Amino acid sequence: MSASETHPPAAADNSPERDEAIQSPHDRLVTLTLQKIDAARDLIANHLPGEVVEHLKLDTLAPVDTSLIDHNLRRRFADRLFSVEVTEETVNRFSMRNKYVYVLILIDHKSTDDSRVLIQMLGYMVRIWENALANNQPLVPILPWVLYNGVGPWRAARSLADLIPVPESWKRYIPALELLILDIGRMDDGAMVGEPILHAALKLLKYGRQADLEAILRSIFEMLAQSLSGQQARNLLDTIRIYVMSVNPILGEEKMSELATEFWPVQPEPGSVADQLIKKGEARGEKRGEKRGEKRGEARGQAREKRNTIRILQSILSIPQSTDTELSDKKLEELQVMIEQLQQMIINRPS
Repeated sequence: MSASETHPPAAADNSPERDEAIQSPHDRLVTLTLQKIDAARDLIANHLPGEVVEHLKLDTLAPVDTSLIDHNLRRRFADRLFSVEVTEETVNRFSMRNKYVYVLILIDHKSTDDSRVLIQMLGYMVRIWENALANNQPLVPILPWVLYNGVGPWRAARSLADLIPVPESWKRYIPALELLILDIGRMDDGAMVGEPILHAALKLLKYGRQADLEAILRSIFEMLAQSLSGQQARNLLDTIRIYVMSVNPILGEEKMSELATEFWPVQPEPGSVADQLIKKGEARGEKRGEKRGEKRGEARGQAREKRNTIRILQSILSIPQSTDTELSDKKLEELQVMIEQLQQMIINRPS
């Protein structure tokens, strides 16, 4: 089979809902970003090593079906798999059997690095190759790339040779694998170039835990507002809101709403998460002489928003979500206490 006759499998449905039950807010943010092929291309072009990128035809980048990866592995990581053609010079020089390679991206958001990622990545790669053999396809080179969002720098082993030290004479019998690591927390801000959604995701992943996130978030919204309408921004704002709530309880719901409405003062579909994020509470700007009934409406709206926030946080923690019946009799202060308790549980949960 010649190189020109081989093609990667078509992409499956990679919408955010596909793995909603197992996605963390970090996974959701990066997944939404990498669904934009221009953002994925910019990420690869600017952050894979130059000696790798020089052999790739990035205009051919395309998503690939990852359903072949088994469920147990999928519960540990979120993943993105892309195919990209190799330059003709490289194909001919090395007599490659196929003209494309895979870029396998794992999203690792633990607070500390972990050498077990090497074994998890190797498991992913073996599943892909097993699937190719089962379908009488050639084995495709796979570039393993980890997007790391830990608090500290990556210090764990990057290769199996480091993880499994052996005498020199044994090395020929041990599989060789070295991970490419993109350590987002240590990335220079000037390197965050490319598609606005990619720029925003990298900034959030780097600064999401910091106390001064408000200033960062304002700059992100200002940048996004230049290219996205309120309608276009809705899904992204939902994802940003859930991400910020999961990693930074300091900012708060009200400030998030204020920031969003500065840049997207429009009304999206009623009842959506973005509606609650973008929508200004009408009663917040009420004058002293407003009617009592309007103020009761404000309180009802605040309670409804807090109940929704509680359920989102419970979903992040993978615990049963409270029903309206369970929450309806609670006062605003009690609902706020529940929110703060859930946020603290998120902060304290194991890496």
